Amino acid sequence: MKKVIVVIASVLKPVNDTRMYEKMAQSLISIGKFSVNIIGFSSITHSDFRDIKFHPIFQFKRREYRRIVANVHFFFRLLNLRPAVAIITTPELSPAILLFGYFFPATKIVYDIRENYQRNLFSNHQGKSRLRRLLIILVTWWENQLIRCSDQIIVAEQGYLLEKPQLASVPKVVIENKVVPPSQSFRKSKLGSPIKLLYTGTVSTPYGIWDALRFSKQLHDALAGKLRFEVVGHVTQSDTYQRLIGMLSEYPWIQATISENPIPHSTLLKKIEEADFGIVCHQLLPSIWNCFPTRIWEYMAYRLPFFLQNHHPWVSYCQPWQCCIPVDFSMETWPMENLISRVFKEDFYQNSIPSDIYWEKEKFLSTVAPLATNP
Repeated sequence: MKKVIVVIASVLKPVNDTRMYEKMAQSLISIGKFSVNIIGFSSITHSDFRDIKFHPIFQFKRREYRRIVANVHFFFRLLNLRPAVAIITTPELSPAILLFGYFFPATKIVYDIRENYQRNLFSNHQGKSRLRRLLIILVTWWENQLIRCSDQIIVAEQGYLLEKPQLASVPKVVIENKVVPPSQSFRKSKLGSPIKLLYTGTVSTPYGIWDALRFSKQLHDALAGKLRFEVVGHVTQSDTYQRLIGMLSEYPWIQATISENPIPHSTLLKKIEEADFGIVCHQLLPSIWNCFPTRIWEYMAYRLPFFLQNHHPWVSYCQPWQCCIPVDFSMETWPMENLISRVFKEDFYQNSIPSDIYWEKEKFLSTVAPLATNP
């Protein structure tokens, strides 16, 4: 039987991005009907599945001029593949997919809204305000066109329904970026010495890296040096990367597995397995306020207790499972004696973990599979 061709595409996410590869693509091929092609940023890796092919056709820095021609490369790859379904994860690819859809209307377009790009540009990016305003206008126009022409919208954050009123009148389904279940159950034993404190994921100012470092320094001093802080993830800004590299020589108890290119997700999960405590300290910016950090679900899946930014929606979700210690990371100093007492005395995860932290495979398949027929 000829398999139905599906494309999943992003400009800056790597081809082995966990949502595109581990969640969406592997869900699709599990029913034996689909052949999935992931088009994305270059990554030194390969697919472990015959029916998932990587197309690492993009390779440039975030602000590099070569992004301008990304749509040209993407359009010609679409012409070659002729997919029945194209899942687009960024409005930057709107020109190519909409032009392709004009010539090949049988292709179903799915827009996977992973971020609020307008709020990200406004809150998270530095640079000239005029250029930023122009980019916001351009991205908004691209996104509105993509929303209007899509056969289905997937929304990765419940909060985006509040932030994007243009979604009110279109077909949509919320499928959050939850975690794939681990292959085995985990139960953390007693704390190590030194304690291993872990920060994973995107390494940036909005995601709290500098607050995490300030907090870890004070915790390190309060524990008389019996702490190791490890940072693992993708550093999105070159100046942040250079500053972190400089700190590693100054503070030998800080370790890092960082890169200006995305880190394999398996590396992050391995570090979570090995850690004693995690830290989730996102700044409460407009671009983050209505989001739910994926690393919360990842830490819960591996039963890793963690310090959590004291944001009511996050804390209220986590507290019934006794998995976190709320902290206001905007403070200059913290009551370390009290926090350390809680680290050693509290019995985390007494009530196991909730079942709703896992990737909703069946919900995803019931959304995408009915769209797919061979052209």
